[in-house]
Amino acid sequence: MGSPADPVATLRAALDALERATTRGHHGRWSAQRRSDLFDGCLEELWGELAPPPGLALAALGGYGRRVQLPRSDLDLLVVLDGADPGEVRRVAEGISYPLWDAGFELGLVVRTPQECAEAATERLDSLTAMLDARILAGPEELLRDATVPVRRIAAGDVPGFARRLRAAAVARRERFGSTAHLLEPDLKEGGGGLRDVASLGWLQAAVGSPLEDAGLLRTWEGAAVDAAEGFLLRVRSAVHLETGRRADRLVMELQPAVAAEMGFVDEPGLPAADGLMRAVFEHARNVELVHDLALDRVLDEGDAPTVPDLAGPAQVLRALGELAEVGAVPSSALLDAVEAADVPDPVVWTPEVRDAFVGLLREGPAGAGMLDVLDRIGLLVRFLPAWDAVRCRPQRDPYHRFTVDAHLLAAASGIAELLAGPADADDPLQTEAAGTIERPDGVLLGALLHDIGKVGQGNHAAIGAGIAERQLRTMALEAADRDLAAFIVAEHLVLPDTATRRDLTDENLVLDVAARVGTPERLAALYLLAKADARATGPAAWTPWRQALIRELVGKVQRAFERGEMGAELAATLAERVDRLRELLAAEPDDLVDRFVLRMPRGYFLAVGPDRAARHLPVVMPDLGANEVRTASHATGAAGTHELLVVANDRPGLLSWIAGSLALGGISILSAQAFTTEDGVAVDLFEVEGAFEPEIDERRWRAFRSSLRRAIDGSASLERRVEEQRGAYPAHRAPAPITVTVDNEASEFSTVLEVGAPDRIGLLYDITRTFADLRLDVHLAKVTTFEGRVVDAFYLRDALGRKVTDPRQLDEVHEALRERLG
Repeated sequence: MGSPADPVATLRAALDALERATTRGHHGRWSAQRRSDLFDGCLEELWGELAPPPGLALAALGGYGRRVQLPRSDLDLLVVLDGADPGEVRRVAEGISYPLWDAGFELGLVVRTPQECAEAATERLDSLTAMLDARILAGPEELLRDATVPVRRIAAGDVPGFARRLRAAAVARRERFGSTAHLLEPDLKEGGGGLRDVASLGWLQAAVGSPLEDAGLLRTWEGAAVDAAEGFLLRVRSAVHLETGRRADRLVMELQPAVAAEMGFVDEPGLPAADGLMRAVFEHARNVELVHDLALDRVLDEGDAPTVPDLAGPAQVLRALGELAEVGAVPSSALLDAVEAADVPDPVVWTPEVRDAFVGLLREGPAGAGMLDVLDRIGLLVRFLPAWDAVRCRPQRDPYHRFTVDAHLLAAASGIAELLAGPADADDPLQTEAAGTIERPDGVLLGALLHDIGKVGQGNHAAIGAGIAERQLRTMALEAADRDLAAFIVAEHLVLPDTATRRDLTDENLVLDVAARVGTPERLAALYLLAKADARATGPAAWTPWRQALIRELVGKVQRAFERGEMGAELAATLAERVDRLRELLAAEPDDLVDRFVLRMPRGYFLAVGPDRAARHLPVVMPDLGANEVRTASHATGAAGTHELLVVANDRPGLLSWIAGSLALGGISILSAQAFTTEDGVAVDLFEVEGAFEPEIDERRWRAFRSSLRRAIDGSASLERRVEEQRGAYPAHRAPAPITVTVDNEASEFSTVLEVGAPDRIGLLYDITRTFADLRLDVHLAKVTTFEGRVVDAFYLRDALGRKVTDPRQLDEVHEALRERLG
């Protein structure tokens, strides 16, 4: 008899040979079963060498019990005992565990009596489902049967109760891990639509005691779809294990190109190989997610009434689903069979009845969007919307979005429905006002559903989407005004968020341009509601208090432009009102001091900051400055965790970059920046900031900032090296984000607007503004927008003589210098 290490060494060699013999992208169901067989043989041999007493049996649990052992998965084992000596039990458990642990295998082993198995299954769902997967490996089979039969009775004795527990567990997993079907970096195992949901259907089948198709809980195509999805997701998860060399379940962006190549995906026009892989992942996972949820709901009898309506055509199909959405029900197998058998032409011929039924679904919000997703899963939505085929399950390669294009569109449309139908929002009166302004909600709903329909990998998605939407809308039997409103929303859905976060909102010409582009109060209201719904459907970083405030400010100014019709007189009146209010607030100060302050500061300052803030600034701005003196003052703003920072110093080239670098060293992130210069050459720079690593900016961090800035100004310290050192102490963000530099000489009358997009990193604004200083470019205004790893900064620049930068050679030099520094 060989030593206990021999079977483990043989196992390791066989597993290594299996990995070498099969490419990473083809380790699927067969290799998982083969891997399970190899572990079975090793454990049987170890068991035989240990010669256990009769009262012990060894069983496989979990994925190993189902014979889907993946390259780096844990090995889950159960020792069932019945009257065995404790010392013998310990000897056998250690004899099984230690050789495998020593060989580097991740092993989980529990020892229980049959009664303890039943007790654990009663208390914990994971123990119950693990036992449903139990498979005998060695020892008396009847001993495992004594343990599993009572456990199976727990599940089978109350199938609806078991289904509720499975559904609650699925909801908890989705809250923690998100959706495998929608997230751009999905968890292949625990996410919604992942392999855990596939296993859940197996556990439900064990409780029912017959195939789910025979029990009427799955239709034939649904079972086939889940089977195909399991095979594909097993291949992908195995490839991730082999690519990383560890148990990893999340398919992060860095891995996607390699996994795609291993699985045979190739670049196609408008669809890189990695996107092709992710489309397939999402397609399979969405089938799993849908079928899993439908099966559990059918068990719980939460579907529609047994009588299936006559579905003669597309309008009847939509109305039947709309009735379910109204009451929050789910379609039964019988209804879905009827939907699939209905006469739905390809493409659908839109009539007023079809249009009304389709828009009726959209009005139902999330429930209606869910029904559209059901139509999509059974291949019918594309008959209503042929353009949908190009965006279904399509990933979005930017760090702003977390979901696929089609999932994002459904979420945005359902969000618009909620905003239109919801009660007044005390926290957002502009939303309530906007909803009340909408006279054609159908056009708004359809515009929201189609707003990103142009994301097909061919360039400017708003421009492309406008053409696609126009063609689609013309087929839909809409009134001309509804069609025009929907098409406008698709074409212009970026105008509010892009302008608010990247442009100078004190520029009267800018506001007039936006007002002219939007045209009517209803269009403005629709764009505001979509901006809110779109951001919420994008991710948590897209609708921050700062972003909301900027968009609302822009909307307010455009509204006033509509109301008054002429901005020049309004601007003059606003300036006079603000100065008068400032004098009231500073009534206790000497009149000559206030007069000098008003004359000293540029007009744009009073339009940008408002009287209350200007009154706080006077004591910092007005006293005479020493040559290298710098003054700072910070004030908490209304938004949680953000502060206004005022910096006053003699203006000089590079000042803004020194401030940005010193803030970076203090662990303070810049949200926005405005630079003003007084009549006598003093820089008055305003920043909105927040903590970079810790939300609270305490006095220690403010001191660190002030100290760094003073040393940079007097030349006693180099920020370049210190920023680089701090950057090296923190990992760069993982999300891929290309470096982009674009120039707009039309957006402002006096400044060149230059936008820089780049991966976020410590000291990024310092690097950019240092480059401008080296090129002798003055920053008049900076707008900073950050979304989960990518930054898009807009700078209003002037040359050393205070002019726009128009020389092509100079602009090329700026491009080259920025790319070199940021790369």
